[in-house]
Amino acid sequence: MPRRDPVEQLRVLNELLARAAASDPERAEHARRALDFFSDEQARTEDASMAPSVGACARELARLHLGDPPEGPIAFSHWHISEGQACDPLWLRSEIVTRMHELAGRQAALLLVTGLREALSPIGTYWTRTRQLEYQRVCDSIDGLVCAWASRGSNLQVVVI
Repeated sequence: MPRRDPVEQLRVLNELLARAAASDPERAEHARRALDFFSDEQARTEDASMAPSVGACARELARLHLGDPPEGPIAFSHWHISEGQACDPLWLRSEIVTRMHELAGRQAALLLVTGLREALSPIGTYWTRTRQLEYQRVCDSIDGLVCAWASRGSNLQVVVI
């Protein structure tokens, strides 16, 4: 399976945030146009170094749709997993607990996790069945931990890209 295009990942996230956050449609359209422009520029120059950092861009997209963290209607926490970082259960638990503390006390919240696929399959490696199973195990662990730490009655969405 080829590596996912960062611009395509950001397009999908833009659409998810536009629907999940009941954001202003005009904001989603501005983000679409910016991503289209960036994609066209990247294709025109054929410069691979222009690929955006999904983690940083995802954080900015979320801020565009949800507003700044303290005043937005939906609490937001972003966790970017660095490429090649180990995904062992103890480290995973620590990160999730930290993110859930950021979201504590809010009825509506969004936890965005980026970079998981890249962490499990660094550049130059193949996406294998074993890596797919590991990816699914980590996603299931994230879901389980988030459910265990979520406040009763809260509306919490977890997005992994």
